[in-house]
Amino acid sequence: MVISIIGLLAGLAIPAISGGLLQGKKAESLNLMKEFGTLALTYSTDNNSALPEEGGEGLQSFSALGNLSNSAAWYNVLPPLAGSLSASNYRTKPSSFYEKGSLFYLKAAKYPKNKTASAYFAFGINSQLDGNRLINIRQPSRTALFAEARLPDETKLTPTGGKSDSLGQPKVRDTRFVSRYNGSGVVTFCDGHSESIRAATQTDTLNTNNVIWEQLDPAVAGN
Repeated sequence: MVISIIGLLAGLAIPAISGGLLQGKKAESLNLMKEFGTLALTYSTDNNSALPEEGGEGLQSFSALGNLSNSAAWYNVLPPLAGSLSASNYRTKPSSFYEKGSLFYLKAAKYPKNKTASAYFAFGINSQLDGNRLINIRQPSRTALFAEARLPDETKLTPTGGKSDSLGQPKVRDTRFVSRYNGSGVVTFCDGHSESIRAATQTDTLNTNNVIWEQLDPAVAGN
């Protein structure tokens, strides 16, 4: 009888502990990505309303992060504003990119086993705003600036989810968005605030009441 009761209590406790750990990871993601939102607003204020660049196409090698063409990429220009290392600084020790203390590390992300061959970004800047200026954003409180990005071993949203060779890159959009917290994922908006957005299906993330990925005016929309 005693053993049965202990087993029952353990069965009840494990889901509660697991759920608590997941909520903690989500809170950590919300705080980290909100910090990037604040840094992006600071950068935009100092650069005539320009947003930082998305940087590179596809997966980036650690050596490529320091290329001159990526010098204005968000992952290089924003962390130093907070006194932290830019992504290019991890070229000599790539494993540190995925450790506590790195502004690019999310505990909830399912990183590939071979992480040091490429720089796998668990979140990225909204590619639909590339080359845009913050002043042109019509609805900053609903337009995505940063969002969690799917990695190769993570489950895609339906009915689409991006090509396998586009996962883990430093830019994201609706087709690369991932839900890591029981059907929700974190989005930072162009006014700097972050939210956990329900994203069980692709339809949810395409709902402009939740998230706007690109501007309606083609003249100010990215690619």
